[in-house]
Amino acid sequence: MNSTEELKNLNNISIVNPLVLETLEKLIEKNKTTSAINFESDLDKLFTFIKSKSLKSNEKLIKKFLDYGRSIELILDSYFPIIAKRLGDQWVSDEITFSEVTIALGKIQFLNSKMEHQYLANLKVKSSNTKILMLIPTGEHHTYGGIAATRKLRGFGTKPFLTLDYKNEELEDLLYNEHYEFIGISSANNFMVDNINKLTIQIRNIIEKKVPVVLGGNLVNTYKKTNEKLKVDLVSQNIEQVLIELNLKYNKNSLKII
Repeated sequence: MNSTEELKNLNNISIVNPLVLETLEKLIEKNKTTSAINFESDLDKLFTFIKSKSLKSNEKLIKKFLDYGRSIELILDSYFPIIAKRLGDQWVSDEITFSEVTIALGKIQFLNSKMEHQYLANLKVKSSNTKILMLIPTGEHHTYGGIAATRKLRGFGTKPFLTLDYKNEELEDLLYNEHYEFIGISSANNFMVDNINKLTIQIRNIIEKKVPVVLGGNLVNTYKKTNEKLKVDLVSQNIEQVLIELNLKYNKNSLKII
């Protein structure tokens, strides 16, 4: 087609009424694939995949969730923690082996780390100078709680440092070389109470200035059923409530989607 013919065609284009365009857009939007969020159905399906399917299959399922309108925040802050707790409960009741729960939690941790960048990119995160040390104590096998808490603290704009499998001298270096607004300990098991109390005493012996020690994780829900006494300063699974309770600066709007 030469330039003269192109010009003729352009001149013959009719102006479409804006109301017609708006109607067409609504029809197109109406025909898009949509899916109402069924929380329990999603959880059950993802739980089954985490337990028995490959990482690749899990990634495909999560992509499908995202395509159908689930948010990364919903998956990381709601689905994953509930599934991690279900896995722990099934292990305690001997429904699954320690090896099975370890492999399943490893999948959750991998998926969490892979999605964390996008999670934080979706948030209005303004960094503060609030430094927090997160510890997963020696002997604790369930590490996802500490990883998830660290991610959420980043989402609030704070500067958390997560450490696990540490030696005593490494812990001493961390405590001597930085000032932290609080030290968080994450645990899921009742049998860890004695270890947590020893760790709390160790922290207080190293740091001259009083720094709050906060316990989080599923142990928060279960230790009350025992006769054990915790030596920490605060027990909570609500991270924002901890920040408020300790009167710390954080980005209150950071968890609102852009």
